[in-house]
Amino acid sequence: MENILNNLNERQVEAVKTTKGPLLILAGAGSGKTKVLTSRIAYLVQNGVKPREILAVTFTNKAAKEMRERLGNILGEETVKYMWVGTFHSICGRILRQDIENYAFQSGKKLDHNFTIYDDSDCMAVVKNALKKLNLDDKVYQPKYVRTVISNAKNKMEDAHRFATFARDFKAQKIAAVFEEYENTLNNNNAIDFDDMLMLAVKLFEQNPEVREKYFSRFEHILVDEFQDTNIAQYKLVNMLYTNLSDKIPESRSLCVVGDVDQSIYSWRGADYKIILGFQKDFMNSKVIKLEQNYRSTENILKAANAIIENNEERVDKVLFSNKGDGEKIHYYEAQDDSDEANYIATTIKASCDGDYNKYAILYRTNAQSRAIEEACMANSIPYKVYGGMKFYDRQEIKDAIAYLKLIYNPN
Repeated sequence: MENILNNLNERQVEAVKTTKGPLLILAGAGSGKTKVLTSRIAYLVQNGVKPREILAVTFTNKAAKEMRERLGNILGEETVKYMWVGTFHSICGRILRQDIENYAFQSGKKLDHNFTIYDDSDCMAVVKNALKKLNLDDKVYQPKYVRTVISNAKNKMEDAHRFATFARDFKAQKIAAVFEEYENTLNNNNAIDFDDMLMLAVKLFEQNPEVREKYFSRFEHILVDEFQDTNIAQYKLVNMLYTNLSDKIPESRSLCVVGDVDQSIYSWRGADYKIILGFQKDFMNSKVIKLEQNYRSTENILKAANAIIENNEERVDKVLFSNKGDGEKIHYYEAQDDSDEANYIATTIKASCDGDYNKYAILYRTNAQSRAIEEACMANSIPYKVYGGMKFYDRQEIKDAIAYLKLIYNPN
């Protein structure tokens, strides 16, 4: 406990010791933000804050697990178990398990705390049944598309009733009918989907001041990671937990959000980078601390990254730097097409590897790019393994297509 501030740089120490009011930490890539968050929580406990008064929200379950483990090493697991550390969905799930009976849907229907959370396949089955019940052609109203529309609506805080209010054209009105049938099915089965966890928790707080007060009173200190990737539902939840929808916020409370608009990549899932840009306006007298020292990369890498991102118009200016020296220069090759690109990658590896292929990684932007790279590796006898996806020629649709081609080539 005595060594909490050891091995932190000046800006990191300032972030850890700012324990009152709203704080925005602009943390560049590799700048030690997880270390700052865990150190800040430990510092709060060391200075008399009760563990049960701390709420830490992470972006992934993996990040939450890592944070709990780090805190356990510093504070002891017996202390950490009283804190709420988890993703937005897991936090909202806990809130709903305790208080969903206090929320009434537009239809007047209520769920009880034993509700089931439907996964993607469950939800798709409900959408397909709704299309069938409403006699809608699933070629025109493709289930996957309809499911995505419903999910996006919920992330924007629109339930079936609100979605129907704004459905202007014929297709939108039909999807609104599917949405209503979908919601009714879930309600009748005492079930919610993944997107409901956020939306219903927010609506519960809006609808029921007593429930909102309960969590406002409990969580004096709120920490949010990856704030640049929050959507409107997540922002509303954080806002209500910190302010209780009041302008007069006790000075003892703190809200610490960590993020970097330069790293916002989840707009396709409803994330709005303008939330982090508007933080100082939304929370008056907020403090801003920039973490600009990068512990992961060399100067040449950071200079290239800075040179690219500084062209963005909507960002808070910051310049990453490193004490790791200049490092190797960055090389780039402008290929004519995907085959040329893949061949360049494979021949470059072949020429410099000395038979040790384990030290190489090939990163690509989309899974579709793996085909050309895999073929180039095979042509050059380079052993490879695809991570986070299936080999191109092992995919079911590719195997099916090849089976048909084989049949055409050899009818026997």
